Amino acid sequence: MKLLTALISGPHKFAGTGVNHEGENFTATLVLQPLVAGSALMFHYVATRTDGVQMHSEASLLGFGADGSLCLWPVMVELPFVLPHAQKEFTTSADGGVSVVFASGPRDDMSVFREEITIQLKPSGSLVYAHSWGMPGGEFAERSGCEFRPE
Repeated sequence: MKLLTALISGPHKFAGTGVNHEGENFTATLVLQPLVAGSALMFHYVATRTDGVQMHSEASLLGFGADGSLCLWPVMVELPFVLPHAQKEFTTSADGGVSVVFASGPRDDMSVFREEITIQLKPSGSLVYAHSWGMPGGEFAERSGCEFRPE
């Protein structure tokens, strides 16, 4: 299964729940917007704490780079710059699910900020979107994630 094709052809509005890097629960929305005849996809992701405070806002472009590899370009409030993420891993499960990891750099390079974003499509139609990261000099770990279901 091709991730971009599956996302473009599937549902485009999702709602879900998750936990952030501080252990706070949140609800979230995810809207997928196909672009330019299906050549790319824009993600619009907003997470809100249970007390109503918005805690995360992200717009990410998913498409192919000049070398033909699938890439993710997230823009989020937590980063003051756009950090390109190249496809690092692609796995399929026996039940037909697919998981793709996009990375901004090696997770063991403690000299820089590094991040991985995992997008997982489950056969049930749900979508998992998870962030793992490490600050310069800090440990790399999974920090937050949300499981979305089609609306």
